[in-house]
Amino acid sequence: MASKTGYRATWEPNRPLTIGAIVKLEQGVFSIQSSLEKEGIPMEVMDDTSEGVLDYSSSGSVQVGVKAAGQAPLAGSALTDADAGFSIDFSSDKSILFQADKTKTIQITNLGAIEREVIQRVNAGSWPKDWLIVTQLMQATTATIIISFSSNSKIDLKASANVGTPQLKLTDASLGLSVVSEKGSHFKSIAANGITPLYRVVGYRHPLFGHEQLSNRDDADELKKEQFRIQPFDPAELNEEAK
Repeated sequence: MASKTGYRATWEPNRPLTIGAIVKLEQGVFSIQSSLEKEGIPMEVMDDTSEGVLDYSSSGSVQVGVKAAGQAPLAGSALTDADAGFSIDFSSDKSILFQADKTKTIQITNLGAIEREVIQRVNAGSWPKDWLIVTQLMQATTATIIISFSSNSKIDLKASANVGTPQLKLTDASLGLSVVSEKGSHFKSIAANGITPLYRVVGYRHPLFGHEQLSNRDDADELKKEQFRIQPFDPAELNEEAK
């Protein structure tokens, strides 16, 4: 998902995370070490002025069937004629279904000043090289996240009310969705309220070429010469750089 959206997924999704937090990553899981505020580094923050929607699923391996009350059951589904809900099929393991509603992004806008201060502290030996700064954070009013851990798996979600309209949303908490049938193994966070499911981080890296700067990690040319950048972090790499 990071390669498609540029964001890291908060794991687990309901774990609290704030903009300007300083974290370490181990196998994709963050642990909070400090914050820019605690380290005495001022940050300037900008919020989105409008809400958005994020809908992501693994390409070609996730199928979502929607059933309103009174409709004929979907093939292979445990939902009855009277039920409303969803039948979700995953054709491969590690498939992801991610839907977030009423999203807003918070981001730090003075990264240049923060970069200069961090580089000074690294050179002075007062900033651990494996510290990462949360620079962007996506908040969602509600989100549904399902990850399949087995191939050819399936999950049926039933609404607590017999909703007659086919315009059902997996992120609608008022539906009271619950699992009525499950084949295979899944991680499930169904219509969770008030979470921060996605974030971006920057961290120190010694440059091989060029000037010290912030670069988007999707820009392959800039990645060859950056020092302080948005990036996916490999724990082994971080441990090596910290030596």
